[in-house]
Amino acid sequence: MSPLWQGRTCMPPSIFTSPNRTCTIGGYPAYVLNATTVAQVQLAVNFARNKNIRLVVKNTGHDFSGKSSGAGSLSVWTHNLKGVEFVRAFVQDGAAYEGPAFRVGSGVQAWEIYEAANKVGMVVVGGEGKVLFFFSFSCFSSYSSFDSLTEP
Repeated sequence: MSPLWQGRTCMPPSIFTSPNRTCTIGGYPAYVLNATTVAQVQLAVNFARNKNIRLVVKNTGHDFSGKSSGAGSLSVWTHNLKGVEFVRAFVQDGAAYEGPAFRVGSGVQAWEIYEAANKVGMVVVGGEGKVLFFFSFSCFSSYSSFDSLTEP
């Protein structure tokens, strides 16, 4: 979320909201989890599903369109899930790709994966700034066209 809007009770205006609208609870979550383990994330997802609560996941919280917040939601902060593991010979049944890969936690930021790749003589292509986080599922799937793993 833009620092301009942090600490306010209303979310930034959009084309769908009236400028004369008053805010009560704003767009902020009712519950927040500082996740430090995968098990905590699993419990949070199950809690949100079982209680029918909107789930919001964020790393650093930088999302100028407000997708990292949601009124009455359960917000899972993944910034501390920092695991980085280099897999020299990635193989998965049915996958189109086999070769070097990284397994990363959802809290890993772009600059952190760049440093890890450099240490093993690899290059990871991803975001443009140090504040962007690295999508842990994007290297080896059809979800992303902007991430790839190459040898220098």
